[in-house]
Amino acid sequence: MDLENCLSLPDGPTKTAALVAWVQGLFSDQDEVPVLVGGAAVEILTGGAYTTGDLDFAGSIPASVRKALLKSGFERSGRHWIHQGAQIFLEFPSETLDHREQAIRIEIYGFDVLIVSIEDLLVDRLGGWEYWKSGVDGANAFILFRARRSEVDHKRLARRAREAGFENALEALKEFDQKWSTTDPSPEDLETWANKGPMESN
Repeated sequence: MDLENCLSLPDGPTKTAALVAWVQGLFSDQDEVPVLVGGAAVEILTGGAYTTGDLDFAGSIPASVRKALLKSGFERSGRHWIHQGAQIFLEFPSETLDHREQAIRIEIYGFDVLIVSIEDLLVDRLGGWEYWKSGVDGANAFILFRARRSEVDHKRLARRAREAGFENALEALKEFDQKWSTTDPSPEDLETWANKGPMESN
């Protein structure tokens, strides 16, 4: 799908997945395809329960891709590539994933995308919740955990949380999940829990 067709889609996870696939499709077989990380990965994996206007990738951009982005209407600003007309913001905050992180290739909404693993994405959100006191990240971690529970490697998740020092956050998440095992919390209940932070939520 070309960029024009991607932009014609209504805002939401399908459009986000289409844009990710378009960006990754600019890379040749000889290039290292960048991995989607951050909020857009959460958006795709939760069916749009969380939305963002930014697409963050772990990877570097070869000259051929820079040329294609410029030709498609993007302008470069440091680590960012911005399409002002379509309000698309691409960022490449790091050239590679952390050596402990993994990438997975999934087909979703009809598009093939390379994305950071669910466990690593959860640990990233848990870290934002515990370290930066971000209630939004805590809520996102819970929504992502509930949406993708059956696909989570729970042993790896526990190990990654331990390595990162966010065991308390993971424990608080699991306790809240157990509390609401038979139904979903209201947005207000979720917000209240997330804003308390993992230490007070235990």
